[in-house]
Amino acid sequence: MIEAAATIPMQDYQLAGPGSDFVAEFQALFAQSRLLDVFDAESVTILADYMQVYRMPAGAPVLKEGERSDYAVLLLAGEVNVLKSHSSGTAQSIALITPGKLIGEMSLIDREPRFASCVAQTEVVFAVLTRQALLDLLDEHPKLGSLFLMRLVALVSTRLRNTSARLVALMAQHNS
Repeated sequence: MIEAAATIPMQDYQLAGPGSDFVAEFQALFAQSRLLDVFDAESVTILADYMQVYRMPAGAPVLKEGERSDYAVLLLAGEVNVLKSHSSGTAQSIALITPGKLIGEMSLIDREPRFASCVAQTEVVFAVLTRQALLDLLDEHPKLGSLFLMRLVALVSTRLRNTSARLVALMAQHNS
């Protein structure tokens, strides 16, 4: 079992247990996810060993905009509201995350500050994959780690394309 990295704000998260205790939940979600449906039961079991699972009450911050950390969160249960701050100091909801979705993947990859805050809309259960755990996975299970990393890159690419399309539409609307 992989130990949680020191970059996880343990004082804020309520440890529910190792990912290996939640394999059934992982397998159900992976089967329904376009990002993760390529993994068979054995692969899901191995991936779960590299994660820790946490619980948080509604209203609690799961990720905080601007914080420096290097892990991603896979939502297993509940809903998470993604909020982006404006220069005026207000925050706007930009997405509602449901089970099976991954958040925080940009900081996992590049270690840059969080782009947005993610707040538990309901009680949530989520798995954490740290950068170190991903590196360990790549070292210990290179084929599986590479496939996971490729799926992660595909997710980032899809989100970038969607954001670019929205930006082009807004620019066209503004120029009309």
